[in-house]
Amino acid sequence: MEHTSPPSPLGRGRGRWKISVAGAIALSGLLCTLAAFPGSSKEGSDGPALPPVLVTRRGEYVTGLTDATDEDLAWMARFDVVHVGGLADPLSPTLMAELRAAGVRTILAYEWMPAGYHYTDGSGDDPLMTWAYTHRPTATLNPDGPFPHCTESGYDWCEDYYYDLGNPEVVSRRVGYLLEEAKRLGYDGLFFDWASGRFIYEPDYGPISRTYRSRHPDRPYVQAVADFYAALRNAAPDLIVQTNQGFREAERLLPLVEYDMAESYITDYDYFSRTLYVQGRGMITVPQTIYYPLSDDPSNGHLTDTLDYLDYLTAIDDAHAGPRFRGTVYMNYVAPDYVTTGQTISGYEVYTATVPRNAIYFAYAVSKLASQIAYTEVPVDHRLERDQVYFFDLGSPLGETYERAADGYVRFYNLGLVLVGEWQSETEVTLHSPYIPPNVPVYDAFERTWLTTGPGVLTVTVRPRPDPLTGRMAPSGRVYLYGLTRRLFLPLSMRGR
Repeated sequence: MEHTSPPSPLGRGRGRWKISVAGAIALSGLLCTLAAFPGSSKEGSDGPALPPVLVTRRGEYVTGLTDATDEDLAWMARFDVVHVGGLADPLSPTLMAELRAAGVRTILAYEWMPAGYHYTDGSGDDPLMTWAYTHRPTATLNPDGPFPHCTESGYDWCEDYYYDLGNPEVVSRRVGYLLEEAKRLGYDGLFFDWASGRFIYEPDYGPISRTYRSRHPDRPYVQAVADFYAALRNAAPDLIVQTNQGFREAERLLPLVEYDMAESYITDYDYFSRTLYVQGRGMITVPQTIYYPLSDDPSNGHLTDTLDYLDYLTAIDDAHAGPRFRGTVYMNYVAPDYVTTGQTISGYEVYTATVPRNAIYFAYAVSKLASQIAYTEVPVDHRLERDQVYFFDLGSPLGETYERAADGYVRFYNLGLVLVGEWQSETEVTLHSPYIPPNVPVYDAFERTWLTTGPGVLTVTVRPRPDPLTGRMAPSGRVYLYGLTRRLFLPLSMRGR
């Protein structure tokens, strides 16, 4: 069945429906889960068998929208960590309070690590940039320009000034401002974009790099970045800090943060001049999912290209992450699936955008091969990125890493497993492992069907989906969960009737 939002998201009553936030989420999960399972009338010695139950949980991590609808908010409310808005465009106190009431544990705000905007259109700078702009000869690394980011992005309303993080006063003022704003707005932590500081080595930032080196010849810029995070951490030990590609300076940065992010390492999307007549939009150029963004030629890449990078990042995490580190978030992007409606308009076949389940499951399953956190956005329509897979509990990983199995890759967990491969046609895959419990029901989350294990063996059928970008079968990622069997207890006087 399709998984829908609670009938009254976040307690906002419509008609006769009124339900608490926690109740709405719990009810939604329960109904979605139970409705997927076949019933059983078979009776045993302790009474009739009940449908198997899956262990569910709150989602791990989600990105959200500050202008959230009820539906958007209900989705965000089902996760532990919500990354939404920024200090310049925060989530409203009302919506933040509703997320808290729903059980969200951590709310993160976006922050651009190296720089800030001076608004040349007169709209007004924030207090930190007001000070930095006034003191730009010493507080910034480009007091007279260039302004590479605003220029490259075509922004005519701003100048981007890069903080001199080697200047103790700059660091002190910036740390104070960030903590004050995060507290005032109700955020638990900050997500730092461009977090590693390696942008400074790019050619367009040469003048900025030279200015820094002339002022601080004995202190590399990336060390100043690490010291900035350390100052932030020392001033607010409970602040949650997430970096973006902090693994590029892992030895310096990963000991200081709770989360790191790797964007587009499993899937991505782009536009390749494919035009379709889309329902409600007419003839438009539509995006397409890229399944091998790390390959030299993504349209002809392979899963091993991706796994090599994930193995590398896992080794970096293992070597350098500190005791606060909770994991790498694999943030991926995909295009919708476009399916025909069976109609034609002006001779054109009409398509509609749908949830790209194959891409979402592939990104999720690959991240779970590495036992890391995953979320996948559908930027052109965030409503199409929502799937129940984030709330199934796989439990704890078994074994040191994933294994090669049946022309694919498998990672076993104590409550299920994930399977990834590049099968080109419908394939029956038989897995053998002591990690597979005998004679238990198994839920195929993608196909929404039930299977049963044998003694240390599980046979599944993978039905690959065609990839419109390449014309061949897309790679497959599948998730399987062990069902818990139950029996209804009957008093002795009722047994055997």
